Amino acid sequence: MRDPTSQVGQYLGGLDGVRGAGALAVLTAHCIVHFAPTSTPTGIAQILAQALTVFFAMSGMLIYTPFARDIARGERKLNVRRYVSRRLLRIFPVYLVIFVICDFGLRAVYLANAVEAGAPASDAGTGMMTDPGPLLLNLSLLQTFVPEHLQTGINPSWSLTTELTFYALLPVLAVWLVGRSSRRLALALIPPAVLGAAGLAGRAWAEHLYAQTSGLTVFQAEFGAHGVAVLSRSLLAIGDTFAVGMVVAVLFVWTERGELPRWTRGIATTTGWVLIVVGAVGGIVLRDSHPWFMGTFTSLAAGGVIVLMVDPGARRESSALVRMASWRPIEYLGEISLSLYLWHFPMIILASRAGWFDTDSLASLLGSVALVAAVATMLGAITFTLIERPAMTGQWPFTRSAPGDGPRQKVPRQ
Repeated sequence: MRDPTSQVGQYLGGLDGVRGAGALAVLTAHCIVHFAPTSTPTGIAQILAQALTVFFAMSGMLIYTPFARDIARGERKLNVRRYVSRRLLRIFPVYLVIFVICDFGLRAVYLANAVEAGAPASDAGTGMMTDPGPLLLNLSLLQTFVPEHLQTGINPSWSLTTELTFYALLPVLAVWLVGRSSRRLALALIPPAVLGAAGLAGRAWAEHLYAQTSGLTVFQAEFGAHGVAVLSRSLLAIGDTFAVGMVVAVLFVWTERGELPRWTRGIATTTGWVLIVVGAVGGIVLRDSHPWFMGTFTSLAAGGVIVLMVDPGARRESSALVRMASWRPIEYLGEISLSLYLWHFPMIILASRAGWFDTDSLASLLGSVALVAAVATMLGAITFTLIERPAMTGQWPFTRSAPGDGPRQKVPRQ
């Protein structure tokens, strides 16, 4: 994964493949909820949707790496102004284009909270958003902070708001640490410690608030038009997921610098698999009793996967697992995953509107996944080529890239 926008500075094979698999898992989860909610075993959609934690943890790793490098060397090389512009260009151009098409062209966005207004195999609650207030909130990705507008527009775009909040907070947490002390490893662990503590506290707070409510399901409390849902979707309650990736970034940087002699390849591999097993088992165990903390454990699993993918790169070594995850078709889905992610739910709405998969059966599920994945991938490839890639490489809207922006042979993902 070559990523000039995050200034990681080297190819990290396998990460795009993991992201591509995660995008398909989230797409499948949404098709289950929409087209086969009763014919699919309980909990499968919830488990598949946890793939989103991989996106957040991977952002934590990739975006924090250049900050960790500055702390490790005791010298600031990351340009914060450039960082901010790149982060905005990473999200907004492609989001705005897709939103405008889906709203004014396809009329396939939610006008009210998708959990409360939507219905299986139906386009209920969707249409064309023209009210200036909600429209402005969605165009600016601020709708997630307002209970009555949460899960409106392209409803999965709430995660972009959380990403942007992380992008904005990271320089505040990390830049001032550069050159502060000779104990640089301890300094580099401060930002993930802060976000980790905030995430755990936020999850506990959300679960406490839910316990005081009545008449709400857990799903409604996490995604409905409620203050608990706003908290649950915010960085305050998801910070520990980013923190896991940030810890991996610190391990990555100190490993490539040769300053962690005890962190051997064998120990890293063992740690990665242990995290995957503990995270998966813990998430399943807590799924019903403490659903807010299910994400904490699946974050550990995501961290384990990322360790297995990036540790060989830090050592300049090969890995059979990385080569498997770098299979080009799934890797390409990872490259275009933002566009695919934004397109897939409007395609679910259009399929529902056409009445193609309304039998709540395995056939409906398989057919909807195949169709939505195919169309969202095609549209995602178009917007990636025309919007995302030029924006990420400094060529958007119609300008040449600035000197020194890095090689273009590998498209960045974060």
